[in-house]
Amino acid sequence: MRRFKYLFLIFLLAMTACAYRPRIVMQCVPLAKQCTTINKPGKLSLVEKLNYVVSWHGIPSGRLTIETKGIETIGNRNYYHIVANAGPNDFFAIFFNIKYTVETYVDSDTGLPLKFYRNKSHRGKKEQEAIIFDHNANSATWEYTHKAKKSVKIDENSQDLLSFLYYFRLKGFASDKLYNFNIVYDGKSWPVQMKVDNLHLLKLRNGKCIEVISAELTSPLISEIMGSSKLNAYVGADAKRIPIFFTVKTKMGEADTVLSNLDSLD
Repeated sequence: MRRFKYLFLIFLLAMTACAYRPRIVMQCVPLAKQCTTINKPGKLSLVEKLNYVVSWHGIPSGRLTIETKGIETIGNRNYYHIVANAGPNDFFAIFFNIKYTVETYVDSDTGLPLKFYRNKSHRGKKEQEAIIFDHNANSATWEYTHKAKKSVKIDENSQDLLSFLYYFRLKGFASDKLYNFNIVYDGKSWPVQMKVDNLHLLKLRNGKCIEVISAELTSPLISEIMGSSKLNAYVGADAKRIPIFFTVKTKMGEADTVLSNLDSLD
């Protein structure tokens, strides 16, 4: 009976993988082909919803949604309000039901964050992290549930866990270049190094081919969260610069996150 249960579990996982995981095959585009859109300033859509499938060892285990809720005026400046929700899928929620909601407010001109909130829910217990940025004073106020407020020194390139994606979507970046910035998290300012590579071609299961720029992010923060110091990302090589594919090798195996609603790329 126990063997049957294990076989049934493996069957369910395999069926889930076949049904929901977008299949990706990477092929390099000739280096002679240059990208001319990624290094130009962009503009975010006021209403955008990006759905991702999170997989571990090739087995879909969770979902991630990042949504632009529009622009809000705070003080005399305009900010993109961006919300992300992450958690396990229905099957894995039986064993590991942790859910996150993350919010950031990104200046529509500078791309810098104003405030950041992270809510964690697990078995009825809720925790919240809040960060309020003061870029004029080069400081951020950090607070976590049941912990005292803390002032964190920041520099002009400081971001939060979510805003840095939108900073580069707004400002653009150049291929074959190294970028350094910081992310404020858990009461600290963590250094991040991003090495942007050249054009690649992503072939998806539906036969569609998408040109992307690859980037390798290195940081002790990635190691703190994922157990690996490096994360590879692939971003659409057009004016939208939508993140399409992330992959990281953790101590427990390879994990990846793949955009599932491909219509958002059109």
